[in-house]
Amino acid sequence: MVDVVSPIDAQVLARVAPTAPADVDAAVRAARAAQPAWARRTGSERARVLHAIADLIEARVEDLAETETRNTGKILSDTRREVRRAAGSFRYYAGWAEQVRGETIPVGPEYHTYTVPEPHGVVAGVIPWNVPFFFAAKKIAPALAFGNACLLKPAEETPLTALRLGELLAEAGIPQGLVQVLPGGRETGAALVSHPGVDLIVFTGHHDTGKAIARAAAANLTPIALELGGKSPQVVFPDADLDRAVDAVVLGVFASCGQMCIAGSRLVLHESIYDEVLDRVAARVRTLQVGDPFDERTDLGPQITAAQRDKTVAFIAETRNAGRLVAQAALPDDERLRDGFYVPPTVFDRLDEGARVLREEVFGPVLAVSSFRDDAEALRLADDTQFGLAAGVWTADIARAHRFAGQVRAGTVWINTYRVLSDLVPFGGVGLSGYGRENGTEAARLYLRPKSVWTSLAGGIPQGYGMGGAGAAG
Repeated sequence: MVDVVSPIDAQVLARVAPTAPADVDAAVRAARAAQPAWARRTGSERARVLHAIADLIEARVEDLAETETRNTGKILSDTRREVRRAAGSFRYYAGWAEQVRGETIPVGPEYHTYTVPEPHGVVAGVIPWNVPFFFAAKKIAPALAFGNACLLKPAEETPLTALRLGELLAEAGIPQGLVQVLPGGRETGAALVSHPGVDLIVFTGHHDTGKAIARAAAANLTPIALELGGKSPQVVFPDADLDRAVDAVVLGVFASCGQMCIAGSRLVLHESIYDEVLDRVAARVRTLQVGDPFDERTDLGPQITAAQRDKTVAFIAETRNAGRLVAQAALPDDERLRDGFYVPPTVFDRLDEGARVLREEVFGPVLAVSSFRDDAEALRLADDTQFGLAAGVWTADIARAHRFAGQVRAGTVWINTYRVLSDLVPFGGVGLSGYGRENGTEAARLYLRPKSVWTSLAGGIPQGYGMGGAGAAG
């Protein structure tokens, strides 16, 4: 059994049995048995079930959000929003279920040629601990909409809402075995992603884990999509709306205690506004309230795991010797929270370009600030990373904004905004941020594969084809 611990106060919330490799094998077999009948249902029939799931989620927003907050330490307003987003994801893909169609391809008068989109079969969804309920929905909803079965492995530290979602799926009428939540750690995950009965792997998480999953998938030639981490820049030009930019910078790196793959953890400021913007960001950081995520006055709660807290604290200690600590928020002084995994939001500047905090993903509330002189240097600094998940640019010059968006190496670019996401918009990265795309039309390409069908209208061997002895072209 594994203790599920609340990061708020380090109290044990539940004990969960990890899924043994033999049970993973049984789950794959059950999913393979259940999937063909689900795929044969019409899109409208699948859509009705997905809408029913969304209804059940929306009826339980408060309960699910409170459980998510206890398990993750995220503030309650965030978890409420994420639960509603999860319901919206099921509704969005319910609409897609009714829109799947192939195409007729006019290759010539002798043939009727068309494509048929088909589900892969069994999808393995593997998710991290930072947004467990929404990521569970994000993996399960499109898999079901397009006719697949789905085996979901939540993070060992945060399985509670994923398990609750599994119960809601059964209540909505999902056939037995079609969707299964498999709690556990590395052993469970390794058994799942290396199983030859898995037809597609969709992973969100750390790049080192992504590399290991890619190696396991390669052994079976299993297709895979990887949404990994980031070291995303927010670039602010002197003509930007600085009020909005400062708000977005603070929200973009410190929300969720910095535990976001898209965290704008590098702030790149034009030298003419450097001091002003840095002072304004620093002033905001000093006022951030760190504490009980159930308290409406709290801006950010704890880190989700003790290991992540320790990693972030170590980054802060190391960086204090490499640059200047500009600002830091206070930790909570509430005796009830003394054992929680809290880390102070922190801002550094005057760092060498090789500093680890500028290159490695902290996954905590740490902002590193740099300056640039011109557009070319802004782009160079933005791209000075092995990651490529997201970037933000702030400027009133729309030509400059689109020029930057077209040149920067990132899967998502926000212009004069940040951290806006939608199921309608493809999402993914490049470099160490992974490959493949989820959401929108890309979800149909990911969770379906096309079959081409040729029908001869003339019959016989095509003109120009034949055996060599017949003198025809081969």
